[in-house]
Amino acid sequence: MKKKLMASLLIFALMITTAMPAMAAPKAKKIAIKGKKTVTVGSTIELDSVITPKKAKVKDYNIIWKSSKPSVARVLDKRDDDTKIEGRKAGTATITVSIKGTSLKAKCKITVKKANNKAEISKAKKTIDSYKKDAKKLKAEIKNLRLGKTYKGRRTQYRKYENRIDKIDDKLDRLEDKWEDKYDAGKISYSQYESLEERIEGVEEYLEKLEEYLEKKFDYEFD
Repeated sequence: MKKKLMASLLIFALMITTAMPAMAAPKAKKIAIKGKKTVTVGSTIELDSVITPKKAKVKDYNIIWKSSKPSVARVLDKRDDDTKIEGRKAGTATITVSIKGTSLKAKCKITVKKANNKAEISKAKKTIDSYKKDAKKLKAEIKNLRLGKTYKGRRTQYRKYENRIDKIDDKLDRLEDKWEDKYDAGKISYSQYESLEERIEGVEEYLEKLEEYLEKKFDYEFD
């Protein structure tokens, strides 16, 4: 009897539960943008969407981001609850976020500023100058070098100084590539890049002459 009663109560409870209407998630009523509103050229900032009420169920791929000027401020993640904005060149752009299938949207103005690279460029120039000083010291060593008496000894000396010249040249190449990438990304101006390029070329020309000096020192024995 008890088993029949329990079974009946269970069935009744299931019928009541099934008959009750499911509680629908509240609809989104408002969307806003949260985050920093300024970015430097070549850098990124993050923007978040804030949906009201908090319990509103909105799928991330239905949240859409757009930029009025992608050439100034580019949206990196076009469908998500947050996104990253990349500064491309100095200026302003309006970022809009909206929810697909609704009229809800929010806007904010992003200001892109030129990066201040003066201190970093000044440091790079000092580094380039230090490479030239190293090359000059190397020339002085080669000038005062006493050549080995045997072919093997002279060959070891030559390779040693050749490798040291190559190391300085490799450092210059890496530095040049670094600043070329910055220029291509719009992080520095052409005049800034040109000033570094001229300085690097000056040291490279000195290294070429140093290589010739080394060969002459060894009477072109290993040319």
